[in-house]
Amino acid sequence: MSKSKQFFQYDSPNGKLWGFRKEYKQRQLRKKGFSTKSDAELKLREEMNDVDALERGEIRCKPTTAQEALNIYRRKLEVRSKDKGYQYGHNLRSNCKIVQEFVDRFGPNRLAREVTQTELREFYQVLCFRISKNSAGAHMGRVQGMLKAAQESKPDLVNWLRPKLSVRRKPENERRAVEPEEYQKLVDILLNPPPAPSRRAERNALWRDAGDVVQLLRLTGGRLNEVLRIKINQFLWDKEKVLLFASKTENERYVPLSKGVARIVHARLREGLSDDEFLFPRARVSTFDNAIARACRKAASLAKLRYGQKNGFTCHSFRHTFITHLLIQTKDIPGTMELSGHKTVESFSGYLHLLDTGYTNAAEILDQVDGFLTGLERSERQERDERTEDEAANPLTLKQVAVS
Repeated sequence: MSKSKQFFQYDSPNGKLWGFRKEYKQRQLRKKGFSTKSDAELKLREEMNDVDALERGEIRCKPTTAQEALNIYRRKLEVRSKDKGYQYGHNLRSNCKIVQEFVDRFGPNRLAREVTQTELREFYQVLCFRISKNSAGAHMGRVQGMLKAAQESKPDLVNWLRPKLSVRRKPENERRAVEPEEYQKLVDILLNPPPAPSRRAERNALWRDAGDVVQLLRLTGGRLNEVLRIKINQFLWDKEKVLLFASKTENERYVPLSKGVARIVHARLREGLSDDEFLFPRARVSTFDNAIARACRKAASLAKLRYGQKNGFTCHSFRHTFITHLLIQTKDIPGTMELSGHKTVESFSGYLHLLDTGYTNAAEILDQVDGFLTGLERSERQERDERTEDEAANPLTLKQVAVS
């Protein structure tokens, strides 16, 4: 086997170009289209090194650029969006535009491993001049998510010390638990809507779906997308469980099949509101999520409820309510986390809220504590007064004891 490099020059529409043709370790290495012989020699040396590395069991790959990292991240989100509603896909495209701005600013053809915390902080400062700090922090989380997705997919980034930027975010509108009176009013008006001026049957059908969805959200603690697209075979009657597929975390979990859940499912089956596959057949339409959200918003307005993001009360709030009430009743943190599908205490704690009744209970407990301390102070004062009275009644005895 000859180890000499075999280069050749040939004519092309662009002039004289160089190429090489060489057999190296039983492999044919061929390439042409180089403007200079030195470029051809460099490329040949790289291919020979790749052959040597493969013989040693090493994996050599092309370094990942920033644009390739974004493409990996976008592909990951697009696959996830297929299990979610239309709005998720719309938000995906909007958010990727901001991430694309970071890539364009950093340099699409620069290597992803060249990104440092300084570049992240600089882009965060740019965003803060345009949008709120909370929104800027959310977009920075997506930029770092892009880097993480690339590191998980590309072998050249396995040992990369990925830069991280901690941004303090304070949500403008905090979530809260839904009070029982609010839940009752919303369900009542959804199941018994007032007369509509037009398209009454269509509006009543949608509001009936929304009423059943709200009840299932409250009774299962599921996310809106999980409940809307729940299938008939997910209700395990023999085991008295409901199987929920979490599209957000790509996990599944079981929740109890309570009497309330069974009542809703049986009613829909009996009235022909379900088909052989879905409990809510309209879930096949990608915009069904938005239709349910609009129905809840209109019903809450008629019921004069504090509904909406600024009031912390939306369809997702029923998941917060389920988790909060379940923990209050059971006092079992691991069990509640298993039913809610949370893996870490940090994410789980964001769903715990102090109810209005909690203030009353807390006040009663504090009164008991105060009563205990007050009673202790009163007993000490009485004992001190009694000791003073005894000393005043027996002065001679004390003097005799002192003299002796």
